[in-house]
Amino acid sequence: MIAGTSVGLLMRHAGGEMQPPLPASPPHVELASVAELLALRPEAEWQLRWLHGKGAVLVIQFPNLWAQGRALNRAAALLEKGGARRDQVLTDAGLRAALAAADDNEASYFLGHDYRADDLARFFNLAQAQQVALNANELRLRQLLLDAGLLHAAAPGQFSGQPDRALISFSAEQADDPATPQDEGMDSQRRESVLRHELSHGRYFTDARYRDHCRHFWTRLLSETERQTWRRYLDQLGYDPADETLMVNETQALLMHTPDTRDFDAAALGIGASELEGLRARFRQGMPAGE
Repeated sequence: MIAGTSVGLLMRHAGGEMQPPLPASPPHVELASVAELLALRPEAEWQLRWLHGKGAVLVIQFPNLWAQGRALNRAAALLEKGGARRDQVLTDAGLRAALAAADDNEASYFLGHDYRADDLARFFNLAQAQQVALNANELRLRQLLLDAGLLHAAAPGQFSGQPDRALISFSAEQADDPATPQDEGMDSQRRESVLRHELSHGRYFTDARYRDHCRHFWTRLLSETERQTWRRYLDQLGYDPADETLMVNETQALLMHTPDTRDFDAAALGIGASELEGLRARFRQGMPAGE
């Protein structure tokens, strides 16, 4: 996340009953390649696509960062923001306070989002259990995830996530709002960089071989000093440094899949350009097919 072949039919067991098969690819959601995702034109509506060749990754292009934030910022605060509780869904007032503490607004909190279906199910379950009123965009998102098969209604007000499926999102281009101190600008270069970054998260969530490679890079090919450098940097970006899986996932996405240097470069990490290229060369060692 910046501050990711159709799946066979499965039978789910919940509440003691066998559930009907989930659709492998809902007929109303088209497949799209990366090039086709980048070619999507701005629309007032949310645009949904299955990533071609990775039917387990559902992609949403939102019309702007504001719509994206209203749909996913509360989930982001629960699932990965540093300083936030992992067991408490924020109320509207709590979310406003979190945005203010981060010196962000709804649009700038995250430029893109990525979540496993299981984690989205946990978010919606906690919101229900804690009686947190969700907004219209969040409720719409929940229904879209149910329709697409990422979520399954296991019981009234209870949801389960389809294993090995993920949601990623990005935004159409938009101009910065000069009336705010935050940067809400999304030009074509940043939009492509955000999409590629989020798609790498989608791959991490759904491709076990790639996930294992990223973990191997983190645990075996980085020194503890280098890991601490990444933890400090990601902590500064607002990620929870205590979440080791998040550290691995964000490191691979920033290091290898964030070409816009406004969002990541060697200087941001506090190292030289040649050292950064050395890290990338190490990451490519033993890279599984698919890049």
